[in-house]
Parts: sequence; C-alpha cells; structure tokens
Amino acid sequence: MRLERLTDNSNALSLREQRQLEVVLDDFERSFPQCFFAVYLGVLPTMITARDLGFWLINHGAFHTQQIAKRNDFGCALVIDSQRGIAALTLGYALEPYVSEADVTLLLEQVRSPLIRQLYGLAVERAVAIFGKKLSQSASSASLDGGMISSPTDLNGLGLQTLRNAHRSSRPMTKH
Repeated sequence: MRLERLTDNSNALSLREQRQLEVVLDDFERSFPQCFFAVYLGVLPTMITARDLGFWLINHGAFHTQQIAKRNDFGCALVIDSQRGIAALTLGYALEPYVSEADVTLLLEQVRSPLIRQLYGLAVERAVAIFGKKLSQSASSASLDGGMISSPTDLNGLGLQTLRNAHRSSRPMTKH
C-alpha cells in the first residue's frame, strides 16, 4: 500500500500546517538520510488501535519520501486517532536499538497536551523534534561501525579490502 509521508484522512490539518510539516519531515530526512518519519491522522475504527495500525504500516506500507528507496526498517510511523486523541509511534526494526520503548512512551507523553487540545500540527512537529533529538543522541553514543567490523584486518579475513588498499595507481607503468 503506497502512502504519503503525511496522510491526513481526517482533514485535521490546515493547508498551512501540512506545508509546515512537510518542511519538518524534509529536515528530519536531511538530518537522518537513511530514515524517514511518516504520519497518519485519521479516525480509526474501534477494533483497530493506533499501535496496531502503526505496526501494519511499518510492515506493509510503501511511503513516498524524498528518496523512495528507503527501507521501512529505518522508518517510523506516528499514528494519531483524531477522534479519540490517541497516538502511537511505531519504529522500524533497525531503529529499535537506538530508541527504547521507554523513550517512545516519554515522547508520547510529551505530545499529549497538544493532542488533547487538537493541535495536531504542533503535536507532530514536537514528536519529530523529540524523536530526532533522541535518535541523534543514541547514534552519537553508538560506535560508528555498529560493532560488526572493528578494523580493516577483519575485512581481509573475509577476502575483502578497503577501497584505498585495492586502488591502483592511474600512472602508466614504465618499462626499465
């Protein structure tokens, strides 16, 4: 199922808010080029929770982002039930090591006030900012290589070389 990054099925956002949120989402993707942040606003049937829909979207949705080739395991979906004022944030599997369930709960608590007041644009903007800050903090404290390959010698054990080691000189060889 193909979706926009910002889907407002309940028409809860003004055109101005939609444009502002597109800028916020673009800024997020510039800060985290491998990731995307998707938002769904709508009135959900009673048998579907915001959390269930978020899980389904991350696992089955195809989100139109600046770079369509992004994988959903590097995405997150904020689902807001505008009728009940309930929100859920679902993370792709690749983001789970960087943002804990407690972090997500805290984020949702911090956007609760604007949700109650039906200030959905503010709630989304705040959620993106908080999530980006947490992701930035977690990523900067993580090792750059993710602990998978610690040195170029590990690459050699796999039969691989770094580009610099494999580079051949572009100078023509001279015969002596």
